[in-house]
Amino acid sequence: MSQQIENGLKTFTAGEALEAYRRVKLSAGSGSQVEYADVNESSIGITQVKVESGEMVTVAFRTTGRTFKVTANEAMAAGASFYGANDGKVQDTDPGAGTIRGVALEASTANGDIIEAIITA
Repeated sequence: MSQQIENGLKTFTAGEALEAYRRVKLSAGSGSQVEYADVNESSIGITQVKVESGEMVTVAFRTTGRTFKVTANEAMAAGASFYGANDGKVQDTDPGAGTIRGVALEASTANGDIIEAIITA
């Protein structure tokens, strides 16, 4: 029987090299590996550290009722709704029929900025 997760954090094997504060999904066909959630892909949570492929990575589940640090793909205003972007980043520009994934609580000024956010999907 698997263990119940109560603190909102779980460790997975990285299916690719991962940066900290990026959106991830379960790798296809695996319940134990994660990889970046790209444009229009839902995420299970946010990486907490940078790791190489095959290493263990801690993921904070997006359903834990807390705020998260995320990596922006572009400049965004505080309060902007955002979408998923490539390599687990977020952007406020709709990639085309995108699903809103959260709300920025801080402004970002450039690609790579780390901001506080609420994750909704």
